[in-house]
Amino acid sequence: MHVIKYDNFWNDPFAEMDRIFDRTVGNSRFAGLFDNANTGRSFRVDVYDDNNEAYQVVAELPGVAKEDVDIQLENGVLTISAKRHIKQDDKEQTAQYRRSLTINDDINADKVTAKLEDGILTVSLPKAEARKPKAITVS
Repeated sequence: MHVIKYDNFWNDPFAEMDRIFDRTVGNSRFAGLFDNANTGRSFRVDVYDDNNEAYQVVAELPGVAKEDVDIQLENGVLTISAKRHIKQDDKEQTAQYRRSLTINDDINADKVTAKLEDGILTVSLPKAEARKPKAITVS
């Protein structure tokens, strides 16, 4: 017979998350979260179709400086990489983030723009003229 400990979610809503985290990383809450070995973390990204003119990729990158963001568009894959420098006591550590998205090949790559403001990265991917919808009038 095995005894299974039951944690009531309402008493400690993070107990289950801590249990999973402890099983994979360590025994303290958030241990190793800013460890240099933890590379390739992901971040939240939303993609919008902006009135058939462009695709908008909006990524959350709080605490990341403009010079620490790298954006590549190659073979229909948009890759966003970022570094965030974290100071803890007298040590400085670096967290690295990376996310790749498959983008339609109807993009005008020469007109792609990116803007980072208040931790929000917005990448505008204009559609190629040949791919934009065209209204045809019936005579």
